[in-house]
Amino acid sequence: MAVRHQVLNSVSIKPIRRLNVSDQVFDQMKSLILSGNWVSGTRLPSENNLASLFGVSRITIRQGIHRLVALGLAQTQPGEGTYICTLSHRQSISSLVPIAYLNDDNMLSVLEFRKAIESYTAELAAKKADADDIEKLEMTFTEMELNKGSLEEYSEADYCFHYELAVISRNSLIVECYNLIEDLLRTAMRNIVEKRGHSQGLYYHRLIIDKIISKDTEGCRLLMTRHIDDTYADMITRMGEHPVEALYE
Repeated sequence: MAVRHQVLNSVSIKPIRRLNVSDQVFDQMKSLILSGNWVSGTRLPSENNLASLFGVSRITIRQGIHRLVALGLAQTQPGEGTYICTLSHRQSISSLVPIAYLNDDNMLSVLEFRKAIESYTAELAAKKADADDIEKLEMTFTEMELNKGSLEEYSEADYCFHYELAVISRNSLIVECYNLIEDLLRTAMRNIVEKRGHSQGLYYHRLIIDKIISKDTEGCRLLMTRHIDDTYADMITRMGEHPVEALYE
């Protein structure tokens, strides 16, 4: 048990250059685990420490950790931290998700899936959120605002906002669903942000936080629905088809 409380040393970490930053961080962390430099059962340093060691933002580190968890290479224990674990069946499940090529039609499918899941997730978040949850959402929203000029950093913060809502829902199946297809969701979100910019995301996320603060479950669900509907309609328009007001009314 003593091993579980050792903090990993940083001797093998290399500073990251600003080309595909999140992928570089994830690939290096994964390599450190698979090569045995980061041993099963040991605890990862804090997000702040890792961000300093890699020379990147905390949001990038958080994304890397989420991807490690999705692959079954790490496990987060509330109140204790994130630990390296042995390989699991989740690796093979994650490998079934096609992320190498994501065209516009597939992005529409992702949005349809997100609407089915995220509208109710937002409702649950408004019902269950406590002060700490709201603080995390506010921090993630601030990171979005601060990174409006960076597609990479902004899209990562955007994804983190939606992932935090899943965590706040306190529904383990919703969180597990996010973990299993995280790369697909992140890739789709990055592509959409690249096409649409940041203004709509900031607009809706601010309103969603306000609805969560006021415990307006119905309003929160409707806002998330409208958020995804607007994105869907805009994507349809950009594909050269007739715009639609919403998927469902």
